[in-house]
Order: sequence, then structure tokens, then C-alpha cells
Amino acid sequence: MTSCSCSAWTCLEPNKPISCEQLQLPPLGETEVRVAVKYCGLCASDVGAFGPHAAMYKFPLVAGHEGVGVVVEVGTHVKHRKVGDHVGLGIYRDSCGDCRHCCAGKDNFCAGKKLMFTFGQTGAFGQQVQINERYAVPIPDGIPLEYAGPLMCAGQTVFAPFMNHNIRPGDRVGVVGIGGLGHLALRFSSAMGCVTTAFSRSETKKEEAESFGAKSFVATGNPEEANAAKSSQDFILMTAGGADIDWQQLLAFLDVGGKIIIMGFTGMAPIPVPPMQLIAQQKTVCGSAGGSLNVVRTMLDFAALHKTFPQVEVMPIEEVNEAIEKVTKGTVRYRAVLKFPDSSGGYDSPYLGPQGSDSE
Repeated sequence: MTSCSCSAWTCLEPNKPISCEQLQLPPLGETEVRVAVKYCGLCASDVGAFGPHAAMYKFPLVAGHEGVGVVVEVGTHVKHRKVGDHVGLGIYRDSCGDCRHCCAGKDNFCAGKKLMFTFGQTGAFGQQVQINERYAVPIPDGIPLEYAGPLMCAGQTVFAPFMNHNIRPGDRVGVVGIGGLGHLALRFSSAMGCVTTAFSRSETKKEEAESFGAKSFVATGNPEEANAAKSSQDFILMTAGGADIDWQQLLAFLDVGGKIIIMGFTGMAPIPVPPMQLIAQQKTVCGSAGGSLNVVRTMLDFAALHKTFPQVEVMPIEEVNEAIEKVTKGTVRYRAVLKFPDSSGGYDSPYLGPQGSDSE
């Protein structure tokens, strides 16, 4: 296998704008595939890698972990992917495949797992990505490619609790935070057949939350609405962050045996939870890590079957710095997706689906 070069949108130094640079890829490994990227979602954790969390990464940095594209070359020992396959590129690029966690379908806890773009590895802001074939996840035909990228991170993040905590149709599920994660959590919960409630500080996003599948809406800043919602939820999916979260109020929304499942980064401050409040009503506060291959593939099948897609804003990859500014300001509704030029230098026509930004 020979090496190759491609364009990659690269951050040369922390807190500097991204520029298009040439990237030299090594020879393709025996069990790797080479993927030509068509779209890549822009996640808040990508943005953080360029600045606030830059110390965790090696620069120059080619980020991107919500990629989707087509396989253009396969290694000599590749068994399950072929040239022409549409695949997604998510948080992880490899794992050992043999430890107790990998064997249990929890490869996201493998001690030897490799993240998409740490330690000098290159992510999906490059026009081509080389990755272990297992982590080039097949995209079902029913999912338009520009929607598939955000599903590889945001989608699997909010879908994982439904699998890992046995959330079932008819369960009362509250979603806190109507943003990039929260709007997908509402859509998945509704499609799952759960009794879905959106929680937000004010009425501002009520109409949108209902369009995402919420059957009821609680403005937590309204004392009457908050009081009426006490003991109303079996599960609360916590997708919001910030130091001003009222944890006592959230615990009050849970019924006996209820769980708060944290997915959004809530900051470094400890969570104030009185033990007796947990003991007396057997309530739980827990976290949910990024999804395993099992979660990702199940989520994609579910999304294709129920047409549960993110609401996206598609921008050319050349406008990545403008997209980063929008994500930083929180003005994207609700996931930013970067579109790559095709081999001729032009762009494929985007799918104008019923849930995409072009039709909402």
C-alpha cells in the first residue's frame, strides 16, 4: 500500500484560525480502509480542541469526529468493507477487540481504544481518513449523508441511555436542554414511544421542542410549572451544561426510582446531592459515556427506520472558521455540518429532506 496526500483543514496552533493544508497520509494498514470524506459535523468538542482544551491534543491538529464518506481503498486483510461503501467516522478509530469490555460490546471502555484525532492522528476535517475497518461504520441507505455525520457523535450519545438503562416505550422521559444534543434526544424519545417532556428555562423553545416530539413542555423558571412537574419523570436526560444548574429542582422532577442521566458537560463543580434524597426514594444520578459500536450501529438502524435525523445547517468546509464562530456563540440550529467538495472541486447537491435545515 502506498501513502497519499490530501487537503486537510488544519489548526496549526491553538487559538488560531483553521487553514487548508496538505496532509501526507501513511501507507494504508492491512485492516484499514481509506475514506473520502463527503460531510463532517462540527461538534463543540472539536471547537474546544482548538482552544480551551488544546493541551490535550497534538498540533498541527486535524480535528473532526462526525465524518461520513465513501470507502475508496481497502487494506489487504479487510473483510467487511468494500470500495464504494458509505461509512460514518465517529469518536473512536480503533480498540483492542479482545479485552473484557470489547468482548462485552463495550469497546468504548477499552483501555486500548484510540480516539479519532488525539496523539497526532488525523480526523474527518481531512479530505481522506484512514481507519480500522470496524470503525468505518456502515451508513444505512435510509439516512441522507449530510444527516449521518452528527448521528456519529450527538446521535449515539443521546441514544446510548435508551439501550444502557433499559428505557422502554411508555416510560416518562424528560430532556433538559433543547440544543444540539437535546433536540435529538427529543426525537429519539418520541420515536421510541416514550412519554416525552422538554425542560427549558423559559418558553422560548416550546414550539420547537414540540416539533421535535415533546408531548409536554416545562419552563423551569416558572415556579407554577416547575411545581406541577414534581415526581413526573422516570428518566431525565441531562444534555445541558453550566454552573447554575438547579440539581435539587431536577431531583424533584423524578418519581420514585427515577434516574438523571448526564450527557452534556456540566462543568467541574461537584453535584450537590443529599444522600437521604437518593435513599428515601431510590433515585439515581449517573453519567453516560460515548456509545460503543453496538450502540452506534443500533442507533443508525433505528434512525433510518424512523427517519430520526438531526436538524442541520450545512456550510462549505471553506467556511469552517465561520461555522466555529456560530457554534461558539450558540447560534447554530441545531448541528453544523461541513460539506466537502467532490473530486472535481464542485459540490454534490444536498438532500433536501423533511427534517434538514433547508426545509425547516
